[in-house]
Amino acid sequence: MNRVRTPSLTNHVIAVLLLLGALSPACGRTNAKASSDDTLKIIDNPGGGQMVFGTLPGESSFGGGMATMLRNIHGHFGDRPQVGKFFQARGSDSVAAFFTLIAKNQGGRPIAGLLIVSMPQGSKPAAAVLYDDAARFPRTQAAMMQKLNEAWHSAARRPAPGNTDLASTPVARQTASQPLRMATAGDRSATVGLPAGWQLTGVSGGQLSAVGPKGEMVYLGIIHQQIHDPRSRQNLGVPTMGGRGRPLVCSSGGDLFSAYVSVSNQVRQNRQLPVGTFKLLSSQDLPRTQFEQQVIQAMYEVDLHDGMGPRKGSARIGAMAPRGQPTWAMTVSGSNAPKAVAEAEAPTILAVIHSYSQDARVIAGETRDVIGRIHADAKAAQIRADAQSAANSAHNRAFDAHMDDISRHSKSFQNYQFDRSQIQDNDLNARGAISNSTADALVRSDPNRYKILPTQDFLKGVDY
Repeated sequence: MNRVRTPSLTNHVIAVLLLLGALSPACGRTNAKASSDDTLKIIDNPGGGQMVFGTLPGESSFGGGMATMLRNIHGHFGDRPQVGKFFQARGSDSVAAFFTLIAKNQGGRPIAGLLIVSMPQGSKPAAAVLYDDAARFPRTQAAMMQKLNEAWHSAARRPAPGNTDLASTPVARQTASQPLRMATAGDRSATVGLPAGWQLTGVSGGQLSAVGPKGEMVYLGIIHQQIHDPRSRQNLGVPTMGGRGRPLVCSSGGDLFSAYVSVSNQVRQNRQLPVGTFKLLSSQDLPRTQFEQQVIQAMYEVDLHDGMGPRKGSARIGAMAPRGQPTWAMTVSGSNAPKAVAEAEAPTILAVIHSYSQDARVIAGETRDVIGRIHADAKAAQIRADAQSAANSAHNRAFDAHMDDISRHSKSFQNYQFDRSQIQDNDLNARGAISNSTADALVRSDPNRYKILPTQDFLKGVDY
């Protein structure tokens, strides 16, 4: 599994680690405390939860700031944060993202939190982390945000032009969300907190969708699979889009939001629903996982012609196109709400989104079934190809390479599910899968001897 690594820690990152390490599970301190770096402070919220905030003088980009803070959070709790979608208020200098994790070195308690990185022009970059027990965070988030902003304002030494503090972030202007109750259904592979009046509309394979009483919609972890690329010669016999149960047909590699609109409307047609009218407001590229070729965050307006009028929506959209396959997949996590209630319901929708979690054990079992179907589909594709050209040995070699690529990526996906890395010992000429934390420690201790292997370097019969 490919992993991002940071070299030596700078002084300001060490100071952040000291701050995080000083936090205890117990709450009750009400005064902000300065660390050895007086630009960094911690606050304990009397109602529960902790906050860390201050400047990041060594960072120059949102990505760098986010990566640094996420790595520190990982180190403090002993678990990799599961990060939700990134969001940014138009015209602001701040980016924020909700995260969840299991505090493995603090009794295994679930944690939910919010990470904010601000890059105001003319001022030092800054960051803040606020977090609490996952069940309590929806109730304490607003109070912590208010206390954080008060502390930030009081700590500011001079105002900077434009949006220069945490009050410019999307969540800073929001009111408290409604209380949530945890709910699941279907195969019980995902869970989410829902306010009164909300209902689940589907839970399957880690995917979850829910609707609110005012027309709000949330859809998380959605994967549209088996999207046929009409340019592939293997898809010449695929029926065109439209009609109940028709396959999804859309070209890969083009404009991702246009592809999202096309696939979404085909899904709606298959469900006998009217197609939506979409208008893109803004789009920005996001970091992608090892399985995705492209990811964007899109802000848009849509009219689903359901009597609710125009809606404001936001979605993280990713494209997964395995090499050599005639089909591809699209990942989607997002929400929308009628424009009349979108602003008022934004805190509740965000609380619902960041309360979402998946059951890895259920998904792992279902993943094995999916892989079996992939192999079955690949075998059917081989039969069709052999019927078209039985003497085409070159095609057979390409197909074998394709199957080997599936096996290699299946091993990589398995490593990801079990938090492992494939590592090579150059001195002993040995290879194997070990935990990510152990792999990180070995590479840091001797980078010339140890190397974490990217997926494309896996050896058949050795690594998988």
